[in-house]
Amino acid sequence: MERFASIYPFTTENISGYMKGLDLTNKKIITVTGSADHIINAILLGTTHIVTFDVNPLTKEYMDLKLAALKELSYEEFLEVFLYDTKKSLAYNIISSLNMTEDSKKFWNNQLQLYNKDGLALKKSKLFNTKYFNPKSKLWQNMYLSKENYELVKQRLNHVKIEFISKSLQDLKLTEQYDYMFLSNISDYINLMYNKDALTKYRDLVYTFLNNVKEIYFAYLYDIGNSNPRCDIDNLSKVEKEFKGLKVKIFKSALETEENRKDGVLILGRN
Repeated sequence: MERFASIYPFTTENISGYMKGLDLTNKKIITVTGSADHIINAILLGTTHIVTFDVNPLTKEYMDLKLAALKELSYEEFLEVFLYDTKKSLAYNIISSLNMTEDSKKFWNNQLQLYNKDGLALKKSKLFNTKYFNPKSKLWQNMYLSKENYELVKQRLNHVKIEFISKSLQDLKLTEQYDYMFLSNISDYINLMYNKDALTKYRDLVYTFLNNVKEIYFAYLYDIGNSNPRCDIDNLSKVEKEFKGLKVKIFKSALETEENRKDGVLILGRN
């Protein structure tokens, strides 16, 4: 656990910007776990079978917590517990009452004990990465965070199969067929994943998944097309040379300070 010390409470992406309009009815998907927001939005869009993976084991505990809360809490309670700073923020009496796996329940009870059962203190602790967190933005970045959609997800949760794999993307081996794969912003870290030729090696990895996946959302780009790329994946001219036939979807940026900028996702499908 030492290597992984924090959790993102909600997505840092505009998931609504690129998932809205997808029909995932009865589709089988594989997605990075992260904050669990890709999972929950996919359930809203109709998927019934999700395989989710992450190298950070804390994401499994948080996914269990968030999904248990969705099943048992009202929309208003969910926002008070997870989104806003309130007296109910990760409140001990609420969290301890949720129906989770024994391992997850033990984890969250132990975490709350460290902060004398003060859920708000836990929420503001180093366990959660909230560096750029703005509660209001999460409401439009996530389709499920409207009251109507929240109730729909609640209804659908009992009919969804969710499997968790504790692996990194590089170690992930697919043996089954999937309709969609969502890799979030893993591509931001390719220069850490590979010592050299990062873009080419990431391309080769993504291409292996195309044997088992019809369509892969392989990169989320913040402030797409900017003149100061943070890493190789942000250099679209380079990416287009490496990833033949990619599609680009552009939408409102998740970056609060960049009102006139756009974000994008890069997509590959089988020929």
